[in-house]
Amino acid sequence: MRKKQRNLYCFFLLTSVVGFFALAAEAAAAMNISISPPRWEIVVEPGEGIDGFFEVTGAVDRDLRVKIYFQDWRFNRRGEVEFLPAAGPRSVVSWLRIEPAEMLIPAGEKRVFRIFGTVPPETAGGDYWSGFFVETVPEVPQRGSGMVVTGRVGGGIFLTVLGEAEKAGRIQDFAVKWENGLSGRVLFINYGDTQLHPSGRVEVRDSRGKTVERFSLPEITVLPGGEREIFFEEAMALPAGDYVVLAILDYGGERLLGAQTLLKVDVPEEGER
Repeated sequence: MRKKQRNLYCFFLLTSVVGFFALAAEAAAAMNISISPPRWEIVVEPGEGIDGFFEVTGAVDRDLRVKIYFQDWRFNRRGEVEFLPAAGPRSVVSWLRIEPAEMLIPAGEKRVFRIFGTVPPETAGGDYWSGFFVETVPEVPQRGSGMVVTGRVGGGIFLTVLGEAEKAGRIQDFAVKWENGLSGRVLFINYGDTQLHPSGRVEVRDSRGKTVERFSLPEITVLPGGEREIFFEEAMALPAGDYVVLAILDYGGERLLGAQTLLKVDVPEEGER
């Protein structure tokens, strides 16, 4: 039986990570390198083939030789991209190939490279991803300059493999602090198989259980196996007393997640008023 093959031109932009390779592209932008499309999110079946093409635009005033390669990455707790020295736990690198791996882009022209491969038939359902880069191959510096200019620009491939996939998350930690207002953080862990996008709110309740303050928490993206911190700082005035602060998150599961902690607001000293 011939394996099905999906053309990667049928793609959806992963808006939750738009621009996440911007820092990696700074040097390349100065040399006018760009990739189109820069990122894909596609749905595939186990055992299915995938095949697609990327267009690379080079500099208008010089020939550029580039190499093209994969590199895995993850979000750290603060949502910053960290590049990994080896394959990540949900990498697609071993499934895919790049051709050509190196090429010359004449001044003012465009060239195309291909990414293709097959999802292993035994792959469990869920989300998988990797990054790729187009990097300039340094030229020999001119005599007396001692300078080699290089740059790279990258993109991402995100595959959702059909099948049973657990959507699971939890609030691992919740802490608050009072100092002329309420600040704190929520630590969320994704221990399932799919991307999660938790958002929610914080509520402050008095000793009678009445909600006296409420504010929203922003939506974040948490990849499978990842953890993210949601920081908040809200100006408010509360009478002295004891309060319960709740964090409530909706991550798309069957139930909302909640965590609570105690807050004591003291009467300020005379010199602090």
